[in-house]
Parts: sequence; C-alpha cells; structure tokens
Amino acid sequence: MSNTIYKKLFPIATTLILLMGIYSSCNNEDFFELTNPPEFPWLNMNELEFGIVSPYAAGLHSSWGGAFYMVGNVIMDIMTDQVFLVPGSAANYPFIETYFRTVDVQIGRADEVFNAAYMAIGACNSVLDFLNATGREPYQGMNANDRLNIDRIEGEALFFRAYSYSYLLMMHAPAPGAEGFTSREVLPLRLQFPTSASEAIDVDFGTAAQLYEIVIEDLKKSLELLPERFQPGIHHPSYQHGRANRYAAAMILSRIYFRLGRIDEALPLLDYVISGPYQLNEDPIEAFNRSNATSGNEVIWYALNYDDVKRFTPRDATLYNFSDYRAMNGGRGADTKRGGWHQFTMSHYALQRIGWMDNNFAETNEARRDKRYQQLYYRLEPKPNTPDPDPNRYELQYPQITTPMVWGDKYYRGMDGQFSNVPLVRLAEAYLTRAILRFKKGNVQGATADINVVRQRAGLPVLTSVTEEDIHKERIKEMSFEGDRLNYLQSLQLAIGPGDRVNVQPIAPPYNGLYWRIPQREMDFRIQRGD
Repeated sequence: MSNTIYKKLFPIATTLILLMGIYSSCNNEDFFELTNPPEFPWLNMNELEFGIVSPYAAGLHSSWGGAFYMVGNVIMDIMTDQVFLVPGSAANYPFIETYFRTVDVQIGRADEVFNAAYMAIGACNSVLDFLNATGREPYQGMNANDRLNIDRIEGEALFFRAYSYSYLLMMHAPAPGAEGFTSREVLPLRLQFPTSASEAIDVDFGTAAQLYEIVIEDLKKSLELLPERFQPGIHHPSYQHGRANRYAAAMILSRIYFRLGRIDEALPLLDYVISGPYQLNEDPIEAFNRSNATSGNEVIWYALNYDDVKRFTPRDATLYNFSDYRAMNGGRGADTKRGGWHQFTMSHYALQRIGWMDNNFAETNEARRDKRYQQLYYRLEPKPNTPDPDPNRYELQYPQITTPMVWGDKYYRGMDGQFSNVPLVRLAEAYLTRAILRFKKGNVQGATADINVVRQRAGLPVLTSVTEEDIHKERIKEMSFEGDRLNYLQSLQLAIGPGDRVNVQPIAPPYNGLYWRIPQREMDFRIQRGD
C-alpha cells in the first residue's frame, strides 16, 4: 500500500483492533450494551478497508517483537538444531526455556503469539460476520468493481484467519500424529466475533485435527476469492503492497498440506506458485534490503514495515541477527551496528553439515562462493590477543568465545533498518518444498532441477543428481532464521536433533508434548466453566 494510504488506514485499524480485542479478557456484560454504540462496522467501501487492514495490523505489527509471526519464528528457530546459545550471554528473554525446549512452562513470548494471533482472528471474524450478515451486498448501488473488492476482502479475511491459526497450531498444539492430535481440545475455536461477554468467555475449544481442517477450508475459499495481483483502477490502492494474493494463499495451503503429509495436494499448489510472476533472478539480499514500497522479485508476501507513522520493526529477530534494528545502509562496512542483546548464532553442527565450516572451524570454499553466506550471514573470529582488533572481523562483544561464530543477518538490512520489510513467503521456499516432495515421490530428476534453480541463484554449480541430504542441506542454507526449520523437520517426521547442545537427546517423531501451553487465564476460564 502507498505510504500515504497506509498512514491513514493504520491508526484507525489499530483503534478498532483494540476495541475488538477487549473480548479476550472482558467478563462484563455491560461492555457489550453501550447506550450510544459507535457507528461500526463500516458505512461504505472505503471504510470497509479499515476492517481488512486490521488483521494485518494485529498479526504483523502490534507488538515490540513484531507480533506473532516474528515472535513465533524466533521461538521455533531457537528450539532447533540450527542455532547455538552463546555461553555467558543474557537478555530479557526466556532463552534457557526456549533453547532447551522446556515447553511445559508458560513463557511470556509464547503468550504474545497467542494474544496477537487471536486479536487478528477477531479482526477477521468481524469482517466476515459483517459480510455474511449483509448477504455480501452491504451497500446500495454497488458496481462490478465493488463486488470484486468484496470478494478480495472476504478472501483476505479468510486467508489471515487461516494464517493466524496456522501459527497457533505450530506453537500451541500437538503436531500431526502426536498424542492428542485428534482428541485433545487445545485451542479456543473462534469463528465468529462475540457480541456479548458470555460469548467471549464461553468459547468451545477445538482439537488440532479439527482446526487444521478449518484452516484448509478457509485457505481453499480464499484461493477462489483472492486476485493474483493488484489491479489499478479496480482494487483499493491500499492493496498494492504487503497484502495477500492468491499465490500467498497457495503457498500457505501448501505448507499446511506438507505438514500433514498430504503430498499429492501440496504439489499442484507449488506448481502453481512456481509458474507465477515471481523469479529467482536477483541476489539473495534483494528479498531483505527493502525499506520502501518495493519488494524483491522472489517475494510473494511480506510484512510492510516502511511506513513512518509507527516503526513496525520486528525487534525479536535481534536475538539471532548480527545487525541491530537501528542499522543503516544495510549494516555492513562503515555502517556496521551490532545488536546489543543477540544470543543465538548458527550452530557449528549446522555449519559443518552444510559445508560452510570444516571440522577445524575454518571457512570453506563452498561458503565463500555462496552468495547467501556472503550476503545474509556474518562470520566473526574469536578475539585475538592484539591491540585494537577490527570489530567488523573479530568477536569483541563476547570475548569468552574461542571459536568462530556465524550470525544470521537477514533482518534490518534496508537503508534504514527500522523500516526494513520482512518477507513472509518467498519463491525459494516453493522450489525447496517441491524438491523434497518430488524426491519423496521418486522424481529425482525433478527434485534436482528445483534444487539447481536455488543453487544457481546462490552462485553455485549445478548438481547432476541430488540425494535427500542434498535437499536438506540446501534448505538450511536458504531458510535459516526464518522460522522454517522446526516445521520442516516435523513435516518430514524427522528427529529434532540437539545441534550443539550437550547431553541433550534428539526429539523423535511424533514429538509428543512438544508445544507451548496457552496463557493461564484461558485455562482458568475453562476451569470456571467446568470444562
């Protein structure tokens, strides 16, 4: 969306979210019986855009950490074998519980995912309820373009509700096949906006299996309703940037099918996405270095952070990103600015597995010629016993480190780090997922072709044939620090290894009990109701 339009819509959308979100904890019936209720929802098509911006505001921009997508990504990445907790580091973050996967306790960051996701779901439900109550003809004199926008708005609401539930399911529910997946009611089932305190509190809970089917149905409907691209003169100008289209819906649905092991349903969606207008014809950094209305050619959907009314930077990524969120001009060279509370580097296990570091911790030729390593990661050597060591080369922040470390460096890479957009869906992921699914189906030639597209963009030579391990390694190189690893391992029913953790056993499928508990207040409500 244009900067001007976003500035106009976002503050209003945020206010509406706050009003709608009160239902999460309100137990006062009087709140819902106002003497002079606000004129809400929306009186015309332009005002209806406030409604559909609201889920994006709640889900992508509503907290210091960056709302649920970034908070969730950081938590899930820290739980995997691809990260290493720097010894002696500390931050105002539950890093011990997260790193050692102590999921049977409550942590505030997981509660943030829960709260923001349900805020977004509430915003989606308010739009869907409004459209259903008016028979999808809310205004007199609607023209053909208005009806196309009604389709698009309904599609966005269904998409974002599904996207929000997908994060809740990954964070707060048993994995597919795990104990309780089909029987344990773990998450509030909210498919309508509550109109009374009793409706807000007396909510049914759903099983993971039940909710996955709801997510699938929402995404399938959104595929029918969403356009493939913004069309000037038809769509509201705010739809131009940072909003979901049909390709984004196809990618999220392919993730769900992949997680559920439904390969034959995921593959056609990936074929569709790869056949679209997105391309891997730019350097990898181009997906991450935009702090304006543009996006890289491979970016299918992104969190729009460049607006200057409110800084939307997802700062939780500072935990494992080399650059600080206030870095300028890409955060390299003379503009290097390190984060003050980052704790998690790439694990030596992962680096050696993918061939970016040898057994003596030396940088390899494979790493030096890989554009991803050069552009999206940052290696520091241990502090030497020499005067005035170069801070751009040596680890001065953690002098206790005695081995080289490689930090992720995908975030805050725009001209102004505080405004850098964050890609949520990239074309490289579609190729990598199709590669592993093709391989599982016995199509080694097709899998090899997909991997080579990704490798060639990274400046690497093509492979004549790939193994399953080749595909796994390419995914680590491409997708690390984007919240992908845990879901990838669980989708393939692979053990979640210890990485560099000492005396920690792998977590084998079906990952029984590996999910974070929901906020205590939600459990207290259930107890009060006698559930």
